[in-house]
Amino acid sequence: MAATSNDPRAQSAAAVERWAGSARPALAREVFGVLAVLDENGALRRSLTDPSYPGEARVQVIRRLFTGKVSPEAVEVVAALAERRWSDDRGIGDALEHAGVALTAAAAENRAGVEGLERLVDELIAFKGVLDGSPEAQTALGDPRASAEARTRLARRLAPGVSEEADLLIEQAVLSPRGALVGRLVERFAEEVAARRERWIARVSTPRPLTQEQRARLQHQLNVLYGKDLKLTEEIDPALIGGLRVQVGEEVIDGSVATRIDELRQRIRA
Repeated sequence: MAATSNDPRAQSAAAVERWAGSARPALAREVFGVLAVLDENGALRRSLTDPSYPGEARVQVIRRLFTGKVSPEAVEVVAALAERRWSDDRGIGDALEHAGVALTAAAAENRAGVEGLERLVDELIAFKGVLDGSPEAQTALGDPRASAEARTRLARRLAPGVSEEADLLIEQAVLSPRGALVGRLVERFAEEVAARRERWIARVSTPRPLTQEQRARLQHQLNVLYGKDLKLTEEIDPALIGGLRVQVGEEVIDGSVATRIDELRQRIRA
């Protein structure tokens, strides 16, 4: 039985990565649509987070409700999250929101690689800047008395010509802020997209500068290992003594002498 989760972002990341390689904005939009249904239906949320309700039964509820209404891929994304155990009924909604953002970021990545992610981050931050400079616009976008159509139309006037992915995330923040300020939510979406962008950057720490040949060889090896053209950044850290340390996203490859010495010390102490 899965443990109860207090980390919706981590849970959603694990659940959606299976579909990330083929993600398109349409899939993310469907996930956001399911989130809207759950946000409006407290009884459904509670049934999907009731710890006495078996995971497979929760999955069947999702399949019965949404099969034929959204794509099979969207049903499976939601089912994967519904199967997990949640500490409260807010958790599954937060996880679906994170899943929608992750799939949108993956769609930008699939379309244009790291440049797609960088553009998406820039567009979201630019929109946040517009709102920071116009309290009236922030108020108008958050006005529940305004129609969804009017708020969407205003958002598109404030962010003309953005990518399909940015348009989707801005629309989601405007129409479903879920208790947050629109600008702050867009900023958080940008932070989540930026975290995915980090997976295209190899941060290399070495005790002394790499030669051009060493850098080219390392670049090739990392590109082969990760299956994409990574950007290398280099930091000099004399404390490493020898070898090097590479971080790509959250993954760390540590071949430094300092680390091996520390590991040896730990074994001796044990």
